[in-house]
Amino acid sequence: MDAETFKEIILSRYGDMYRVAYAIVRDSDDAQDVVQDAVTRLWVRRQELSGIESPDAYCMAAVRHLCIELLRARRRRPASVDDVDEESAGDCDSHLRVEYADSLSLAERMISTLPASQQKVVRLRSHADCSVDEISTITGLTPANVRQLLSRARRRLKQFANNLL
Repeated sequence: MDAETFKEIILSRYGDMYRVAYAIVRDSDDAQDVVQDAVTRLWVRRQELSGIESPDAYCMAAVRHLCIELLRARRRRPASVDDVDEESAGDCDSHLRVEYADSLSLAERMISTLPASQQKVVRLRSHADCSVDEISTITGLTPANVRQLLSRARRRLKQFANNLL
């Protein structure tokens, strides 16, 4: 695969790879690092890529595997308490920022109670803004399965939220 073909096939999917990485690692800088690492690794192996049937799925799988490696490394090195993202909190006073951080934390805890497959599709749908078809490509599930998992996850999250109130 030459450089021009690599640009057309692999680099054209950079944004999609970033959205997937961000949905998994939930950190912009880490997601960018993962995608850059994936592109670099794909570049090194570009001669082997010419026979790939689905470059989309191949790129997403490469990103997913690197995200898993990153998350495993994080688990070995426990991080400090998550800080509130200043940009997403806006120009609120400190009281509202604390409430915002609490809301984010509660939402994350609610999502973490879901089974792993439901967590993945919810994060891809809500955090990465992926369509059902994109989630299907990334996860290898059928679109019908993705819709079913999303529906079940939303139902469980709604029940969880109702129990809190």
